[in-house]
Amino acid sequence: MVGFALKGKYRGQKQKWFAMALTGPESEINIAADDGLEQEFDQWKWSDMDQLIDLIVPFKRDVYTAVIKQFAHLSR
Repeated sequence: MVGFALKGKYRGQKQKWFAMALTGPESEINIAADDGLEQEFDQWKWSDMDQLIDLIVPFKRDVYTAVIKQFAHLSR
């Protein structure tokens, strides 16, 4: 479908992943869409890195597995 869908112009989203540490209180986390756009997420939670893959939709698990491997040294 790559050559046909959307006239071959788009092949998915490009993603950049970053690791960050929360240094403030959890009350500062705000996932609400307050910019007039549709809200993408309705909840969040902390999870251990070794439990993440089970929480991810199946079609995204390969990507998350690769990201977890890259960031694993930060969770020790």
